[in-house]
Amino acid sequence: MPFRRLQRFLENLLNSPFMQMALFFLAVFLITGGLVYLFESSINTQFSDLLDGFWWAVITFSTTGYGDKVPVTFPGRLVAVVSIFLGIAATSALSGSLASVFVERNSRARRGLMDFPKLSDHLIVCGWKDHMRDILLDILESSDLKGDRLVLLSNIEPDKVEEIKEEIDLKGLKFVRGDYFSEATLKRANVRNARKVLILADTWESSVPSEVDSKTVMTVLTIKAIARDVYTTAELLDRKYESYLKHAGCDEIIFSRDLSRRILSRSSVTNGMSHIIQDLLAGENGSARLSTAVIPREFVGKSYSQYRNGFQEKGSMILLGLLENTGTPNRMKMEALRNAQKTSDVSALVTNLQKVKELEVNRPLFVPPDDYPIQPHSMAIVLESRKVPQ
Repeated sequence: MPFRRLQRFLENLLNSPFMQMALFFLAVFLITGGLVYLFESSINTQFSDLLDGFWWAVITFSTTGYGDKVPVTFPGRLVAVVSIFLGIAATSALSGSLASVFVERNSRARRGLMDFPKLSDHLIVCGWKDHMRDILLDILESSDLKGDRLVLLSNIEPDKVEEIKEEIDLKGLKFVRGDYFSEATLKRANVRNARKVLILADTWESSVPSEVDSKTVMTVLTIKAIARDVYTTAELLDRKYESYLKHAGCDEIIFSRDLSRRILSRSSVTNGMSHIIQDLLAGENGSARLSTAVIPREFVGKSYSQYRNGFQEKGSMILLGLLENTGTPNRMKMEALRNAQKTSDVSALVTNLQKVKELEVNRPLFVPPDDYPIQPHSMAIVLESRKVPQ
């Protein structure tokens, strides 16, 4: 296998136009340097060895012309003339080739035709929204990601992507054009090494909820077939597709229409509820933002009150509860299954396996009892303090 990889690498290297040009340059240097040494060495002290000829060939071919070594014989001068013209032509060809490579690369990137095999720890966003620019900016504001770690997968026209890339924070945005539920398109975005995948309910090509949600389910199935452990969040329009997404292995489901409906209904009962929710999520105008925090390992297995008492020392955050079973469902259930099989009691084993089956990933628990034990893979739900605007 290593030999085949080396052989393939050498073949690709030799077939590269730049390698072919480099070999051409080397051949010209050797031939012209050897010829001028052959013609000049017997009567010209400036060419005492072959290295002098090679040095002269490089300087002459590059049209630098230091003038430290000059041929005096007719054949030597003829070689010099040929070398100068070859150098001018080759320099022009090289400049043109380099320019065309960069232009072609930029053109392919603009059209979404680039692949990103070396990209890692990035966020892939599948689909398109009318307010795409705001969504991407919110993602950057809420995380440690930079614009060059965002990859957009969509069939949208490249001009629309270029419009949102005019935002300075989104200049590094990477665009892959194609069907985001396609295996080939996802591999071009290197989904295997992605930190997370966010699948939007894309109504750009079709506004029929069943078609939109079907594509979302297909996308999750494809992602999990390629990279099972990549965390996947999907937006769903119709709840009847929830079971399909869960069976596909989706890690987190967002019911955007239900969320909007509930905000509207709560706002009709409680004054200012929409403002409260908006500020808790965005933290734009409020003094705090809803977030999560890592729970130190030494508190796992201890009571919630013990952790709360130690947490009070952190004045920048207010503890609200716990988020249990954080991580991908596959990893969580495999670990829970291994733990469940450690008992030799058959009835206990059946009970444990039933718990594994009913395991709810990313389960929020607000204000748990003081004696509630903190489970492994739990995080703290907190209000993170922010600067209050003057």
